[in-house]
Parts: sequence; C-alpha cells; structure tokens
Amino acid sequence: MSDTLEINSLDGLGDLDEKGKPVESRIKDVKSALSIFQTLRKADEGSSSNRARVDAMFDGANPYDSRSLATSGQGLKTNLNFGEAQRLLDIALSAYVDLYSSLEKLVEVKGTAGETTERSPLEDIVSEELTHMLRGWPEFHSHYLRLCTTFIKHGVAVSYFDTPEEWRFRVGGFADILIPRQTPASEHMVDVAIGRRQYHLHELYAFIKNENAATKVGWDVKEVKRVITKNSTTKGRSSDQYTDWESVQQELKNNDIYEGHQNPTVSVLHFWVREMDGSISHFITAENSPKEFLYKKVSRYDKPEQAYVMFSYGVGSNGTYHSIRGLGHRIFNHIQTSNRLRCQMIDGAMLGSAVMIQPDSQRALDELGFTYYGAYAVLSPNVNIIEKAIPNLSTSVQPALEDISQQLALNTDTVSTYGSQQSSPYRNQMQVVSDMDVSTRLSGASLNLFYASWNRLLREVVRRVVDGKKKDPAIKDFYNRCLMRGVPEVFIKTLDTERTRAVRSIGNGSYANRLVALRELQAISGSFDEVGRKNLTRDIVSTRVGHDLADRYAPQAQEARPTVDGKIAFFENQELMAGTPVPVVTNEIHGTHLMEHTTVLSQLIEQLNTGAADPMQSLPALQAFYQHVGETVQALAGDPTAESLVADANQVLQYTEEMINNTSKQVQKLQRDQAEAPPEGAGEGQPQGDPDMGAKMQEHQMKMQMAQQKAELDMQLKRAKFEQDQAMRDAANVMKMRESQ
Repeated sequence: MSDTLEINSLDGLGDLDEKGKPVESRIKDVKSALSIFQTLRKADEGSSSNRARVDAMFDGANPYDSRSLATSGQGLKTNLNFGEAQRLLDIALSAYVDLYSSLEKLVEVKGTAGETTERSPLEDIVSEELTHMLRGWPEFHSHYLRLCTTFIKHGVAVSYFDTPEEWRFRVGGFADILIPRQTPASEHMVDVAIGRRQYHLHELYAFIKNENAATKVGWDVKEVKRVITKNSTTKGRSSDQYTDWESVQQELKNNDIYEGHQNPTVSVLHFWVREMDGSISHFITAENSPKEFLYKKVSRYDKPEQAYVMFSYGVGSNGTYHSIRGLGHRIFNHIQTSNRLRCQMIDGAMLGSAVMIQPDSQRALDELGFTYYGAYAVLSPNVNIIEKAIPNLSTSVQPALEDISQQLALNTDTVSTYGSQQSSPYRNQMQVVSDMDVSTRLSGASLNLFYASWNRLLREVVRRVVDGKKKDPAIKDFYNRCLMRGVPEVFIKTLDTERTRAVRSIGNGSYANRLVALRELQAISGSFDEVGRKNLTRDIVSTRVGHDLADRYAPQAQEARPTVDGKIAFFENQELMAGTPVPVVTNEIHGTHLMEHTTVLSQLIEQLNTGAADPMQSLPALQAFYQHVGETVQALAGDPTAESLVADANQVLQYTEEMINNTSKQVQKLQRDQAEAPPEGAGEGQPQGDPDMGAKMQEHQMKMQMAQQKAELDMQLKRAKFEQDQAMRDAANVMKMRESQ
C-alpha cells in the first residue's frame, strides 16, 4: 500500500447519498468501519517500523545486531548504546515539564455572572481549584509526561477521551491513533481518527451496568453482552467458556476485579468521524468479529477538539501530519553513527593495549601459555612478540565525534543543549544572560505550537468539568471546595469555557530564563503598587523553593483592585452629596456604579434616622441620589446577571422615597417655625419662645458639625483607598499586557 493514500480513497467513508444529499453519517455500518481501519493500518506499516526503530534507539538498543555479529565471528566487538539520545530527550522533556511545574495555576477561566469587580476574585478561586483537581488526579503527571515524550520523539501526540462525559484524558501517538495519510495538520481536516484500546471485561461491563441509561446515551447493550460473553473464560472450571450472559453477569457482580483480570483483554476501536456539517460522530466496536457497534452517537461533538486534540512538533515538509518529524527522526542517523564511532574507538584502545603474539607453528599455538612470576611472565617457546604500531583512532575519531555533536546541536534547535563556549570571567551581564538563554530554552515556534494544543485540551477538560455530574467524586469535591470559598454553583455553570486558556510559564521552560526575567522585573519594581511587589516577591520565592513552600515566606496578595468605574463612582458620590445632579452614561459599568452609590446612600439614610445629619442640608443629596440611582437601575433592568443587585437597589430606593417625604415635612416644619419666630431684638411684651430652644439648637449644630467632620474623614479615607486600589489595578493590567505579548 502506498504511503500517499488519499483521504477520499477510503472505502466505507461516504459523503453523499444517491440523491446527492449529505449522508446522515459517513460510516454506514460496522463492516465499513473495519474496512477503513484495515486500510489505515496497512498504510501505516512503514511508519510503524520507523517508529519502532526510533523507540529502540531511545530505549538503549545497541547500534549493531548482536546475532549478526556473532554469526560473522565478531561477537567480541564493542556494541554499546552510550545513551546520548536519551540524554537529549531528557533535556528536551525537562523544558516541557517546567512549563507546568513552575505554575501555581494551570488555567485561567472567565466568568459571565456579575460585574467585573465581582468576577475577578471568583475566577481566581475557580482557577485554583481546577488546578488542584488536575494535580490531584493521580495519572495527570504521567499522562502529561507521556504526551510530551511522544510529541518530542515522533512529532505528533494525541490526547483523547474515552467517553463523552469523562474529563480525564488519555494520551497516544500514531501507534495508537490512525488517521488518513496526506491529512493536513489541522484537527478540523481529519476525516476519521481511529483509536485502539484494550479493555478488561469489568471495564466494558461498567458501561452497561445501568442498561436503560446506557441505551439512552448510545450503547448497544446486546452487542456489549455478546462481546463480554464471547471473551469470558472459566479458567479451569467446569467448562472452558461461558455460554450464557447470566453466568457472566453473576461473576462480574460477585467479583469485578477477578473476573476482569482472569480473562484476556478485548481489543476495542474508537472511531471519530467528521460529518459533512463539521460535527464529530463517535463509534466504538470490537476489533475481532463484531456484529454491531458497541456504541454509536452521530454528531456527538460539535467540533474535533471535544473528542481529541493533536499536538504537533512542527508543521512538516508539506503541511500534513505524517510529514512532521520529531526529535527521534532528526537525530537517528547521527546517534547511530556516533555510537558506532565510539565503539570503534574502544575497540582500538583495547587493541592498542594488547600484546600481539605470533606462534611459529600450529603446535606452538596449541601449547601457547603464560607463566607468571610476580612482576614478569614467561611465554611458551616458539612464539614471537610482534612490534607493530597501532593507529591511534582517537586522533581520527574524536574530531568526527565533535562534528557529530555540533550537528546534533544544530538539528535539535528546538532545545539547545550546549551552553557558552566562553569561559572568561570578564563577561558582562548581557553575555551571561545570552548564555543562559542559549543553554536551555524552547524555541518560540515550538512553544506556540504546544500551547495552542494545550489550550484546546485544557479548555475541553474545563468544559467537561463544568457540564459534568456530581456523581464523579472529583467533580463533586471541586464544587464543594469552591462553595466553601464563596463561589456559588451558578457562577461555575455560567463560565465562558471558550475563553479558558492555559497559563504560560515565565521563561519559556527555562529556569535560568525565569530568573533573568524576574531579576529584570525586580529592577523596576519600584514603580509597582504594593500588590504588584508582593506578587513579584512570591514569584521569586516560588521559583527558588517551589509553590508548596511559597506561602511560608510570601503569602499571596488578596487585596482587590477595583476598576476605573469604581473611582468615577467615588467622585460622582461627592457631587451627589452636594445635591448636584449627575447624568448616567450609557457605556459605564452600571453594576459597579450602583454598588458604590447605594452604599453611600444607605449611610446617608442611617445618619438621618439617627439625627446625625441635617435634614435641610441632606434633602438635596437625597433627591440627587434618588434620581441617579433610579436611572442606573433602569440601565441594568435587562441584565439577568444583575437581578439580585437591582432588587437590593430598588429596596434602597423605596427607603429613599420615604425618607425624602419625611425629610421634606421636617424641612417645611422648620421653615414654618423660623417664620413664626419673633424677630431678633424684639421689645418687651412680645411673646417669648421656648427657653430651651437655644440650647437644643446649639446641641443640634454641634451634632451636625461632628457628623460633617466624620463624613469628610470617611470620604478622604475612601478616596485614598480608591486611588491606591486603582494604581494596583493599573499595574496588574500592564503585567497582563506584557504576558499576552
């Protein structure tokens, strides 16, 4: 079969029906599915052989075939793999491990419920708990390592999910996932992907344990039972094989683990098929002698990344997945040559250190022997010692080895493994930084390609967790932990999962580069606000001691950073307190304004109720607040995420309306009393006022002055806090812009 098999040549993959209309599903039946699988497996035979040779090189396979050497009489020839390939792989892998081990949060999520100022701290909590959930998954580290290892070694790695609901991803390569050759390097261009898995019987039984629920989601319970029964053996019991499902089911119920492991695994094929509308259908079938699909769901996924995510090491020579070459292909010939040269050099050294003896006859050869007498030895007679110069292979081999090492450095430009050749102690700081950058780093192209796929994978994981059911203990624990930290379930359910992204590591996978970057930030940290400086200190500490110990020395900064609208609302409150009407701007964040205004308005109402505020002076402020808050409520009336905020504001408006009416009556009464009071300096005989009135008025004026002074102090404190918080938020925005760039 040619390696250039065209996509459209796959028998069994349909496009249009007899009437020229798109088919409901491009795979008609299980027979067509198996035909596609056999075709792709045949086309992959050559690539499979190459992958096996590359894996053997990394696993320490010798450069020569041992049996061939023994057959040709060269069994004593040096035949060693010096592990240079594995060393290069370890260096490359360490950079990718640093990309996630150096981070406190693996993902960043975006909420939709509430205002921006409310979302930010909740988003941070959800991101932290998602990271805790991922790292709490026992297989996460090993799956990530396998993903990166396959990706580096062979150029393409694949992550996929067993079921539509499972958030825990699996990892494979082209040894586990088959796709048509000549497929462009884009998930949206993959017509069909076939994953090969081995299942124990108890694992298959778990899918149909609840038969009604299994049928509803797409499982063919009858076919699953048939496959389990066919592959069930008794292992020494009365018969060699079960013939009825009831017996098998009873064994599975009694002892799932024993029953599963006493029987051989069942080879199962997953088919992900791109339909004509771009959706992805999911089919599962037994590899050997299937009658029907074990599972079938047409258009199960809206897009490919919901089913699988492809990680590519590059773009390939012609833009197809099978043209992409990994580290193993790049260094294979160099490593083989390097190993053989080193073996020859060792053989030369052993030969050079040996004594060459030539017997005179066959009898002398047969009687050849050594007799040792302390520091000297006596040879058998009739033998001669040959004085022959042995060429010094190191003089010819060493330059070749150095050249090969240089070529390896050039061919592994994704990860540079060689540091500076300059040993001078008089290098300046820029030279040192440059050397550190060259020593261990990921190239920008490889890093962006990896993060593009890593983003899609984590986005899908978060989507499955958000949409998942709490019967999964990990998901239930995630929701409970978020709730204990003040994040309601509705906030999580309304996350904009399409905006989920992986957090990027400082330094592009290099510990040295991260230290350089943090040192540069430290030099300009004087312009940061307090929170920015604390975050920088924590990053430095985390880099040195790890995240687990970072809180011991530099706890995370928890201060909130309000938006610009919060500061604007603060100044609006000053105008409203003076009784000046303030119009509502349509493009402002109304929720932030509403929270700030209702807080000050509630304080003013409380002061009036306790007599700490002058009714006559407060009435214009009440009226101005009432009008402004009412207009803000109207602007938020159509926002479903602000229902609770609007309800609270309407209650405050109701109190304000009552207070305006009561205060107006008080002001009118005061005005009448003042009009009826006798003029100052009136003669005798005029009616005198209440003798206690003067004292009461004086006391009232003192209370008003104290209340005014307290209000002014509160406003000054709030203003200072707003200015500080705004500076902190501005610095955070600058840091985010730098990270995004």
